[in-house]
Amino acid sequence: MRSDKRSDSVEEKILSFIVPSYNAERFLQKGLDSFLISEEVSRYLEVWVISDGATDRTDEIARSYAAQYPEIFRFFRKENGGHGSAINAGVKLVSGKYFKVLDADDWVDRQGLETFIRELADCDSDVVISNYREYDISKEKYTPRVSHLSDYKKTYCLSELMEAWDKVHACMAFWGITYRTDFYRRQGYELLEGVFYEDQEYATIPLSRAETISFSEASVYVYRLGDVNQSVSGANQVRRIGHLAKVIRALQAFESQTDGLPAGGFDYWKKKTAMVLVSFYQITLLVNPNRVQGERQADRLNAWLKRTSPVLFAAVYRKYRIFLLFHRVHMSERTYRFLIPPLLRILRKFKIWS
Repeated sequence: MRSDKRSDSVEEKILSFIVPSYNAERFLQKGLDSFLISEEVSRYLEVWVISDGATDRTDEIARSYAAQYPEIFRFFRKENGGHGSAINAGVKLVSGKYFKVLDADDWVDRQGLETFIRELADCDSDVVISNYREYDISKEKYTPRVSHLSDYKKTYCLSELMEAWDKVHACMAFWGITYRTDFYRRQGYELLEGVFYEDQEYATIPLSRAETISFSEASVYVYRLGDVNQSVSGANQVRRIGHLAKVIRALQAFESQTDGLPAGGFDYWKKKTAMVLVSFYQITLLVNPNRVQGERQADRLNAWLKRTSPVLFAAVYRKYRIFLLFHRVHMSERTYRFLIPPLLRILRKFKIWS
C-alpha cells in the first residue's frame, strides 16, 4: 500500500469525498472534473481517489488530478478488496470534518456541492442528508430524489424521522448520506469486504447510532443508472445473490448491539434491514429466471431468519407471502414494477401497508 504525499494546506477541510475506484478509466475523469468548483469553496474540499488494485488507467488518471490540483485531490492505491474495502481505507485517510462516498462512475452537481460545503461549515450533526438526482443513461433523463420536509433548518432525531418516514426515506440512502467523520470513526465499524451491496450496510448500521440528523435541500450526488454492468442490473442481481445474503447476515448480526441505540435507532435498523430483505425476495422470486432455484433461496433465507431474528421475520413475512404469490402466478418483474408500486402508494396512504 502507498499514498501520494499530501500537500500542506492552510485551510481545514470541511468535506472529504472517498471515491472507490476499480478499472474506472471510462468514467473517472467526468467524476473528478465535477469537483472543480470555485476556488473560494474548493479550499475546503478534499477528494481521495482510492484505487482498489486497478489494472487499467485509473491510477494514471487519479495521479494526474492529484498533481494538477494538489489542494483538492489525493491518491491512494491498495490491493483489491472490493468497494467496502476501499471505503474502509478511505475513512482512515480523510481529514474533513464530514465525509461522503462517491462511486467512480457517478459525479457531483457543482452548484449543489458548493452550497452543501457552506452549510456544513456551520453544522455539527452526526449525519447530514442531502437531496440527489438519478440519471438514467438509457433515457438520458434526470429524476430528483428529495426529502419532503417543512423545516430544513431543524435538527432531527431518528424517532422523529421514523414518524415521517414516507417524507424522508428516499434520501436516507447511500447517495444522500454524509457522515461527520469523528462520529463514524468512533464506532470502529468495518464494512464487509469482497462483496457487492455493502452500501446497504453503510447506510444502515452507522446511521442507526446517530443522535442528531440535519437535512440539506442542496442536490449533491448524481447517481448514474441504466448500465447493464452495474450491480443493480437484473442479471447481476441474480448472479450476486450470495453477496446480498452476506450483507443481510451482517445487518441481522447487528441486532445484538441495538440495546444501546438512541431513540428511533432500533426502528431505523429494522426498517432498513426489512427493505433489504424485501429486495432479496424480489430478486429470488421475480427476477431469477430459474424459478425452482429462486424459491429455494427464499425458503432457506426464511428458515434462517425465523431461527435467528423473530423480529425481522415478523416484519417481512407478510411481504414474503405476497412475493411468493406473485412468483406462483408467474408474474414478471416488469409487470410487478408497472402494477405494484402505484398500488402500494394507495395502500400506504390509507395505512393498510407499511
